[in-house]
Amino acid sequence: MPCHVEQPAAAGAARPETVGDEAARLRNKPTLTAHDHLERLEELAGVRHAFQRITEGAADAIARAFHDAKQRKRGGDARTLQAITQECVGRLRGGERLRVVDAGIAGGVKVADPSTGAFFKIAEDTVGIYKGSAVMADKAAKHELAMLTHLHEADAARLLTVPLASCVDVTVRDAAGRPERVYRVQGFSRHAVGGRTLRVGSGDGGRTTHVCAELDGVAEELAAGLHLAPSLKAPSSGLFTRHEYRRVRGVRDPDGFPRLGPATDALLESVGAGRHAAESSGVCAQVEAEHGVVLDPLQRVHVEHSATVARDAGGVPSRLPFG
Repeated sequence: MPCHVEQPAAAGAARPETVGDEAARLRNKPTLTAHDHLERLEELAGVRHAFQRITEGAADAIARAFHDAKQRKRGGDARTLQAITQECVGRLRGGERLRVVDAGIAGGVKVADPSTGAFFKIAEDTVGIYKGSAVMADKAAKHELAMLTHLHEADAARLLTVPLASCVDVTVRDAAGRPERVYRVQGFSRHAVGGRTLRVGSGDGGRTTHVCAELDGVAEELAAGLHLAPSLKAPSSGLFTRHEYRRVRGVRDPDGFPRLGPATDALLESVGAGRHAAESSGVCAQVEAEHGVVLDPLQRVHVEHSATVARDAGGVPSRLPFG
């Protein structure tokens, strides 16, 4: 269970906001009143319902394409199951947006919909992990969905960006309408994580270990909040990638902070963070100077990241606080 940091889109590569992006934005939306909080929860519920509709709309095409692909494979088609599934899904109504992707071997065939930012898996043991048992594959899918539900509700969820998730059981029927097979299709909102986003842990079986002093405390807090046991696996080599972050203050941006009414503006003014001030003052400036933090909510701050390959962990624990 390594730790990743989501990467923003590259400059000039702006893309439309997906349902997953909207959910992440709403989770981090600042609220000051009980009404604001309830409004945010209602908006989040609407996003979850929208994602459920996206999953239901794609699940039928994915299940039918996968079923047809398996039959062709049994009939002697020498291509991979993924390649056959891509051909089959492209012929179905609504399947032209779907793309079969190579994303590991566990969890069956994976399909992405770039237009919605959704990612799908068919709970099917295609590589013999469960000795071909569809029941065990369905059980693993159920546990995965339960785990995500728990993370959404856990106290430590404020430290996590958890994907939206949905599960649809699709019955595939023959030409006469008789049921042939039921497939469990899982849908997730995609996250911008991968090899470039890894900060704590290892993505290659321990040959290279990523460490980050800034995230070490976050990992420990997550492990404690989710009651995870410490990892017993030590790095298998002496090669480390040390990640470091440097906070850089920019100019104050009054327009970047939401306008929540005169009362909020008066509160900001009273603590020395008024909208029209050139810089913070009063209590706000005093706390910033004493504790080395950026307290001013109108102050733009960005972080510069650097990664260095070394033979030591630089004083950061190399074992994860969770297994």
